[in-house]
Amino acid sequence: MSKKEDIQNYISNLKNRLKDELPRISEEIRVYEEKLAEGKLNPNPTPGPQFNG
Repeated sequence: MSKKEDIQNYISNLKNRLKDELPRISEEIRVYEEKLAEGKLNPNPTPGPQFNG
């Protein structure tokens, strides 16, 4: 395959992955916005272990 075809395949793969993840991301955003409106967000969140917290 040529570089152009490789790049097109890579972009197509990324688009498909984004389509698969979009419902989960949208739900997380909705929950965040609800908690923000209700004032239930933690003002001092603890960083997760993936962030060396």
